[in-house]
Amino acid sequence: MTDIDVAPAARLRVREMGLRVGQIIRISHRGAFGGLVLAIGSSRVAIDRATVRHISVEEAAA
Repeated sequence: MTDIDVAPAARLRVREMGLRVGQIIRISHRGAFGGLVLAIGSSRVAIDRATVRHISVEEAAA
């Protein structure tokens, strides 16, 4: 994950979910309406489409 550009009011919630710049994440599932389930280590976190749009990632080397 390279950047998380959310409103200041949402930053604490995003951090509480375990999303931090520099972390390796994997898309576990895609929701029907644009949301994602992200795998962060051994945890799974559901993110709505509006929040997903504010997360920047780059592909990690295999």
